[in-house]
Amino acid sequence: MKKINFLIILLCSASFLLVSCDDKKDEKKSNADDPTKGEITIAVDESFAPILEAEVYAFMQSYKGTKVNIVSKPEAEAIGMMLNGKARFATVARELTNDEKEIFKQEDIQYRSFKFAADGLALIINKENRDTLIKMSDLKDLMTGKKSKWNEIGGKTSGKVTLVFDNPNSSNLRFLMDRFNLDRKTKVPFFALKNNKEVIEYVKTHKDALGVIGVNWISDGEDTSALNFIRSIRVMAVAEVENPSKDDYYEPFGYNIALKKYPLRREIKIILKEAHWGLGTGLINYMTGDNGQLIVLKSGLIPMTRQIQIRQVKTNNDAP
Repeated sequence: MKKINFLIILLCSASFLLVSCDDKKDEKKSNADDPTKGEITIAVDESFAPILEAEVYAFMQSYKGTKVNIVSKPEAEAIGMMLNGKARFATVARELTNDEKEIFKQEDIQYRSFKFAADGLALIINKENRDTLIKMSDLKDLMTGKKSKWNEIGGKTSGKVTLVFDNPNSSNLRFLMDRFNLDRKTKVPFFALKNNKEVIEYVKTHKDALGVIGVNWISDGEDTSALNFIRSIRVMAVAEVENPSKDDYYEPFGYNIALKKYPLRREIKIILKEAHWGLGTGLINYMTGDNGQLIVLKSGLIPMTRQIQIRQVKTNNDAP
């Protein structure tokens, strides 16, 4: 009899453990994020931080049960966070390499990349510098060290050009290296800081500086910070052709980017590493949907998933 009672108690205990385990699984499942609920971390190249902050704020206002933590990093570090599972997705300016994509295969996760917006690199100079035009070939020569002074690239002064980037691992430097087909071993003579904001501050106080930043930092006409930035520096116009006329130079704003006339135009991509239908998917759906693309347009960038109309507005000078 004692033996039977012991078996009954043992079976009951085993049943309790099974139920407890199932309860824990159900609890874990219920706490997992979904497209409109939960908490995640995302990584963004620091050049695109302003637009991501605007998108995330609007998304969380629409879906109160969500929390999205944004980590701004240089491009290489943002991708690393995503690949290591520390960020649900990375917002960068390139596709992953084959070696990077291999991690998705190893973890049996589908590789998904989404075009989000188009922007460009802005070349900024000190307010006192009147040399606001530059050719792509001269920019390449500055990066390779063939030229180093303002009067060698059409400027009026003999001062030495100080190229300033936000970070050695940023998308800004990498984009120009790729754009000019420069080998990764090429020693570019530049001064590196920590972020785009520091580049702007440096250019404001150094008359021979030529800073390279993301357009997003100076393009939002409703952002007081962006307005203050653009008032404190000059933005250069860039020409692709070798013997340009005045009409061949384009600034990195509005329709020039939309019509692909600006030579340093680039596309912003979102790389998602999510094995389930989660909050990362929900946020991307919002960012590439109507509301998210309106935020892109308001920020002075070009939507990539919604059509926009470009209209030429006549001024008094255009009147016959």
